[in-house]
Amino acid sequence: MQSKKDSHLEVSANQISGVIGGYLIVYFIFPLFQHLEQYIVAGISTIIFFIFGYCRAYGWRRFFNKKVPKSNTK
Repeated sequence: MQSKKDSHLEVSANQISGVIGGYLIVYFIFPLFQHLEQYIVAGISTIIFFIFGYCRAYGWRRFFNKKVPKSNTK
C-alpha cells in the first residue's frame, strides 16, 4: 500500500504531466483540425484527451506501484 506521501507524489506527477501534455496536444495537434467542423473537432478532442488521460494515469500508477515493495502475505 502506498504512503500518503507517495500518493501525493503520484497525483502531482499525473496532474503536472497532464497540463504539459494537454498544452502540447492543443499546440501541435489541434491546428491539424482547422478545416473541420467544430462538433467534429470536439469529438476528436474528447477521444484524444480520454486516451491521453487514461494512458498517463495508467503509466504513473504502474510506475508508483513498482516503487512499493510487495508484502509476503499468503
